Amino acid sequence: MTPTKFLRTAVAHAALLALSSTVLAQAGAGAPPAQDEAPAPSLRQVDVVDSTAGAAATPARRTQSSSRLGLSVLETPRSVSVIDGALLEQQMATTERDVLRNASGVSSRSEYYGSYSQFAIRGLWANNTYNYLRDGAKFVHLLDPPLFNIERVEVIKGPAALEFGQVAPGGLVNYVSKRPQADALRTVKIGAGSHGWRSGEFDLTGPLNAEGTLRYRLDGGASRGGSFVDGNTPRKQGLAGSLEWQLAPGTVWRAQAEYQGIDGTSTAGLAVPDPKNPRSADALPVGAFYGEPWLATDGHLRFYSTELQHRFADGLEGRVHLSRNETFRNVNLPSPLGPVTNGRVARGYWLAPGQDYTSDTALAELRAQAQTGPVRHTLLAGLDWRAIQGVYGARATGNLGPIDLYNPVAGLVAPVPAAGVARLSSDARNTGVFVQDRLAWGDFGLLLGLRHDRFKDAYTAPVTDVSKTQPSAALSWEPHPGSMLYASHARSFQANTGTLLWGDRAAPPSEGKQLEVGWKQEWLGRRLMTTVSAFDLTLTNAPATDPAHTGYSVLTARQRIRGVELELQGRITPAWTVTAQASLHDPKVQADTTAGANVGHRVALATRRTASLWTQYRLPQLPGLWVGGGLVHQGDKFTANDNLWRLPGYTVVDLAVGYQFAGGVRLQANLKNAANRRYYIDGTTTAAGFGSVTPGQPRSLQVSLDYAF
Repeated sequence: MTPTKFLRTAVAHAALLALSSTVLAQAGAGAPPAQDEAPAPSLRQVDVVDSTAGAAATPARRTQSSSRLGLSVLETPRSVSVIDGALLEQQMATTERDVLRNASGVSSRSEYYGSYSQFAIRGLWANNTYNYLRDGAKFVHLLDPPLFNIERVEVIKGPAALEFGQVAPGGLVNYVSKRPQADALRTVKIGAGSHGWRSGEFDLTGPLNAEGTLRYRLDGGASRGGSFVDGNTPRKQGLAGSLEWQLAPGTVWRAQAEYQGIDGTSTAGLAVPDPKNPRSADALPVGAFYGEPWLATDGHLRFYSTELQHRFADGLEGRVHLSRNETFRNVNLPSPLGPVTNGRVARGYWLAPGQDYTSDTALAELRAQAQTGPVRHTLLAGLDWRAIQGVYGARATGNLGPIDLYNPVAGLVAPVPAAGVARLSSDARNTGVFVQDRLAWGDFGLLLGLRHDRFKDAYTAPVTDVSKTQPSAALSWEPHPGSMLYASHARSFQANTGTLLWGDRAAPPSEGKQLEVGWKQEWLGRRLMTTVSAFDLTLTNAPATDPAHTGYSVLTARQRIRGVELELQGRITPAWTVTAQASLHDPKVQADTTAGANVGHRVALATRRTASLWTQYRLPQLPGLWVGGGLVHQGDKFTANDNLWRLPGYTVVDLAVGYQFAGGVRLQANLKNAANRRYYIDGTTTAAGFGSVTPGQPRSLQVSLDYAF
């Protein structure tokens, strides 16, 4: 997208905001003010709660960045997990798997050769192009992001087409950036640990003028090492800056820019001596490397955003948001790996350099408060637009030759790079118009919404051109303050871009439908919150290989996931915090390529059980000292719908201790996988069995030192 087009889009959306606000303001000018009406919450309000502070935590009261209605977690009639930065600091999280272990319904799905992870939410893949958000705007998720600029992470469960248009139905992950603060704060952090891990971070924020109306934030970080795989020394680095300007009492402008970069040797996991038994890989050193040093992956991500919020009057406010995400990477992989024959491992390679993705998002919305008799309305109307373009470089595959199973020695010469012209792989546009109304009457609430989307990908043959209207509804009841019961129905769609049916027909989109009921409750003077949710989620119209026509698909695939999820977050006592979750799912295949094939089997890469716990306790006898620890459990999973090959589940225990010195100095040590459990988080299979498995992190120690001034 050219800068001129981007500017025209910004102007058009700003004009739409101004025109719509004038109409709404005139429509509401003659209405009398509602009695005892509380001021409307500001858009994207952030009430950050430090889980390590002495004050009571109130996770239910935090407004979600992903809620366009400005609802708190307690008010939202669906399951939402909020993982704050303070918890991630306690756990010394360095990867996305470290982050998302804390959210119910989320499981590690697969690993992409050490460059990033893929996840399932409620048993279904979280699409890497459409199901990840940055500050509420979609972005391409093809790199494991550094966490230096992340304030918290929100996981929205189930179909969410109403807010975000085209998505896979399991749920979305929203990364919320750190924002400038009114009070000056400067922190630096250094870390070191096992497997050569070293890191450094800084974070500077505060006012830029005497009135405090102009604020900034500048932070960055870099890390090196930490991989237990022989010969792999991954690196991550990044820098981010943001400004926030209070132009007037009801007007705020924000802007930010961020750069992230990664590079490292691509890892293939461990060979499997007995393809029918993935645990046979236990006999191999956990760090054995079967690739070549020149098979490496590197990439960078640039993210820019600007946003203007304005309050026109009490109960009427608007927002215009623009963002751009640019992702580039070179991918060179040792794949496939296996089988093992006479003590030697077969290997191949796959080269795909020059992958370049650009995603632009524009959003304009208005939110209003109104009263009709005893019913109070929170109204939302808006328009959003997204363009995403992907370019692939020349690709090549080849054979590396076998390598010794127990003593793999790399040293092959890299092949001549493949020649070819970079080609377009996608050129998509998605425009959505949406309205929502939250009606509150006493203790009852009714949320109604309607959204219409137009999605077009001009690159595919035939051209993908989909229009879809999606309704949603939710009913809630607050029997007393701090408690809510709810039932909701939500839908989503996902265009089957490039999927061709026999007869050269474009495939219609897949659809997700979900019914969810739940109970949210605050305890112990609002210090602790629990969420219990039960859901029935169905994915229909999904493509599968056409058994009668090579190169074509059929839309017979249907999957149904039913489950129960539980979460607990907050403080049991002022000195004792806890975050816990457990999920029980029943992910079933209801239809597949051939009639009757795989019916009743578990959905590929979906687990039945996940659970995690993290707790921290501050010792009153030794002020400043805290101890913590927890566990993460993920059940087994099958690598395909045929359920022939099962990857075992695992449970890992972590420990931590920290001390807050006077003068802003903090020392912390984390022992991850304290029992040194051997476990596997991913695997590749063929008809004969496992070719490789990806081991999880063995026991490792990480130590960090922070200084705030």
